[in-house]
Amino acid sequence: MATILLGVIIIVYLLLVLGFVRDAHDGVLCSGLDVVIRDSLERSFLNESDVRNLIRIEHPEIAGIPMSGLDAASMEESLSQIPAIKNAQVYKTVEGRLVIEITQRTPVIRVEDRDHRQYFLDEEGNVIPAAAGYAPHILLVNGEISGSYRNRHNVLEGQEELPGENIMIDIMALANYIAGHSFWNAQIVQVYVNRKKEFELVPRVGAQIILFGDGSRLEQKFFKLGTLYREGFRQKGWNHYEIINLKYDNQVICTKR
Repeated sequence: MATILLGVIIIVYLLLVLGFVRDAHDGVLCSGLDVVIRDSLERSFLNESDVRNLIRIEHPEIAGIPMSGLDAASMEESLSQIPAIKNAQVYKTVEGRLVIEITQRTPVIRVEDRDHRQYFLDEEGNVIPAAAGYAPHILLVNGEISGSYRNRHNVLEGQEELPGENIMIDIMALANYIAGHSFWNAQIVQVYVNRKKEFELVPRVGAQIILFGDGSRLEQKFFKLGTLYREGFRQKGWNHYEIINLKYDNQVICTKR
């Protein structure tokens, strides 16, 4: 019984202390804002000034405001609506600082649609608007791609489309396959979508065009292409063929120059 009573007293004491600390903290005036962009060396969609300007829309002045008047959860929600932001954490320090930590989305594709408008996609298909002065060396996908995709939050949404009509499903599958294999990630620099909604791959090394067909049988097609690279190019050289056709089952059709 005495043990239980002692436990209750300790819990009550801790609650009183925490309440006192919280009240004291809420009475502290904010002394300023600290912005941390954790991946700023790898990606440049946003900088510190951009984040500060976003916060100023709802909070023109932060310094001097009681900490209790700053809604960290609301700020996190607002920042999370920015397409380039993958994760935002906002918290208050006991010294009276408001701290914002940002993680940006990682682009895996640079898309240029048929209107010659560019944007980026991450591995989940989230749309990231192009940022001035930022041009990462990632896979370019261009050609017959509708301009409507750039206005979506995610290009894989498309519930209004009939099955098989969202070309982005195949594009994302192809791009993620390439990104997941170090050799192909280094070798394939461009995917062109032609009028038949089929893919043409442009390699970094070699002057041939690779007719890939649609997005089906990825493993099989890349296995055939890898075999050609290892065996055929070793004998004939990288520039012996003008066109490599992977569209058909169980064969690779090569057109000489």
